[in-house]
Amino acid sequence: MIGKVLGNRYEIVEKVGGGGMSVVYKAKCNVLNRYVAIKVLRHELTSDPDFVEKFKQESLSAASLTHPNIVNIYDTGIEDDIYYIVMEYVKGETLKDYIKRKGSLTEQETINIARQIAEALKHAHSNKIVHRDIKPHNILLTEEGIVKVADFGIARASSSSTINNTSNVIGSVHYFSPEQARGGYVDEKSDIYSLGIVMYEMITGVVPFDADNHITVAMKQIQEKPIPPSKKVGNVKISNALEEIIMKCLEKYQSYRFQNIEELLISLNAINGYSRINMGINDADDLDSPTIIIPKVENNEDPLNEKIIDINILDENSDKAFKTFFGEYDDGEIDGKDEKDKKWRKKSKKKNKGNNEKPEKDINENEDDHKKNLKMTIIAILSALVVAIMGGIIGFRAFFYQPEIPVPDIRGKNEEEAKKIIEELGLVFEVENREYNNEFDKGEIIQQSVEEGKKVKKDFPIKVTVSMGNKEIKVPKLIGKYSIEAPVILSEMGLLPGDDIKEVYDDTAPAGQIIDQYPAENNPAKEGDKVNYTVSLGPETSYVIVPKLVGFSLNEALAKITQSGLVSKIEEKYSDEVTEGIVMNQSIASGQEVEEGSSVTLTVSKGPEETNTPDGEGEPSTPENPSTKTFPLTITLPTDRETVLVVVQKVTEEGREIVYSQEVNTSDQSIIVNVKGTGTQVFEIYTDNVLYDKTEITFD
Repeated sequence: MIGKVLGNRYEIVEKVGGGGMSVVYKAKCNVLNRYVAIKVLRHELTSDPDFVEKFKQESLSAASLTHPNIVNIYDTGIEDDIYYIVMEYVKGETLKDYIKRKGSLTEQETINIARQIAEALKHAHSNKIVHRDIKPHNILLTEEGIVKVADFGIARASSSSTINNTSNVIGSVHYFSPEQARGGYVDEKSDIYSLGIVMYEMITGVVPFDADNHITVAMKQIQEKPIPPSKKVGNVKISNALEEIIMKCLEKYQSYRFQNIEELLISLNAINGYSRINMGINDADDLDSPTIIIPKVENNEDPLNEKIIDINILDENSDKAFKTFFGEYDDGEIDGKDEKDKKWRKKSKKKNKGNNEKPEKDINENEDDHKKNLKMTIIAILSALVVAIMGGIIGFRAFFYQPEIPVPDIRGKNEEEAKKIIEELGLVFEVENREYNNEFDKGEIIQQSVEEGKKVKKDFPIKVTVSMGNKEIKVPKLIGKYSIEAPVILSEMGLLPGDDIKEVYDDTAPAGQIIDQYPAENNPAKEGDKVNYTVSLGPETSYVIVPKLVGFSLNEALAKITQSGLVSKIEEKYSDEVTEGIVMNQSIASGQEVEEGSSVTLTVSKGPEETNTPDGEGEPSTPENPSTKTFPLTITLPTDRETVLVVVQKVTEEGREIVYSQEVNTSDQSIIVNVKGTGTQVFEIYTDNVLYDKTEITFD
């Protein structure tokens, strides 16, 4: 793939990682001149429609999400049977590598990383997508410390169809939730459980559940409660608050965990003493100010020098202001007198002077009365204006204002009674959910969406959850099932394994099978009740050591078998090396521990096979060396294969001589090879051309 160009723009530069389903490469986008990461489906999987569908699901799931803590998807395509996804290139390392490098993280690091993962999950959950595979391997850390959640390959929309196939559990066994292990309903709280395990591993350096095989780990996820992190952290300090958060995330039942990721975020933020709103971007600060064209405003005055006039304050300067506005003033009151007012004053003086020439005093009194009347008129007009404005304000507020209503506590009340209380207050009563509950009777309110005492507007909806009463549970049948199945069966019914689980020997049931239970099948039970059961250990057996039988006469061998509590079977074979009546081989090697009553097959020598020689055609052969003797060499066969080539070589000063070479069946467990020699000689034994043993034999 190195150097290949996909989509006429993405040039593969180097391989940066890979998994069971895909390989990730670093590539350069020749159009935008930037580096990207390209995930390519493995070639051997392109013919499998299930893997292709999962690969497409990843691109669809992640492409619909845009968030700073989620790896962005740029493009996707198919070229020459190469399925690929183009995504943001993150320069950094996985959280798993970071934990391995540091051993464990500090509490503050754990909180900071967990918060960013939670923010990413919050965005995914708000878009109705459940990740289902949250683990440190799928979380990337940039060089700037920013968390990026990746790999939405098994993500699913959070709907009623979000159910695992019980025969094909999806996820990573060390990190997935109990409901995933059972193949049950998966929702946002399943991601919260996985995030709890990631937090546990960050603070302790280890996962809460581990074993030699995946089945055992899955069973622990379902059955066992994790050891609190504070008992595993060593030198790293962990606060009670963080430990409580982790343990709540790891509750076996979904309803006991945080109900949504927002609750988890609030709890994480509370450890550092600040509220949720301080963590993100405050939307109230983002003013909607679109770009528009407006005419130029001509204003030479400094707007900051504008003065605000309070119409409720009337001082000695107000009278002068009123007179200026209405044109009533004396000659010496202000500068720049109006020409019309000058003429009016002169005309008045001439009229008064010509009319019997009344004293100046009367004229002044008339002018004073005129001024007083005018002043009163102005005050009346202003008062009416103020009253009108205030009335308008009050009327406006009265028209739009709605009184706030304190919400009562209706938990524990009957549904009909609660509905009546809410509707009489002018609020809207809505049943959001109905569920089984052991604490509240059927029809009672379990919880309400708005807490008691909070004030809301008229017609505000109050959503409630109504109890369906105790769930009718009947004890399932465990007898005949195996003990490894019992916790899963009980968990699906809301029950728990009891504290008195017994194991007894039983001749009629195989080991591991349940032979008794209490309470019995179909008995009524409540959620959380415990069921005890008895598990068979199988038939009680005794074990004996197989004695050495090779080289003994048949009668001696039979006596030893009888004393050991074993059963014998006898086979006879001709042999040129072993004396007639002597045991040549035993089916179970000596020293091995077997069940009492086991059968051992003895191979007994019938002596040399007789052959008819035509008259005058040869004489019975005589040993080349009268001092040559025979020794039965017992060879234990390996058990890791069905057949094996056995070669025995005699080592002499002149060289090596093959005295035995044959492929034998290992079901016999051991064979006897009669070797001949004089004095003391060395023999080497080879199995499948590999030196198996070297022995020194002294021939008497």
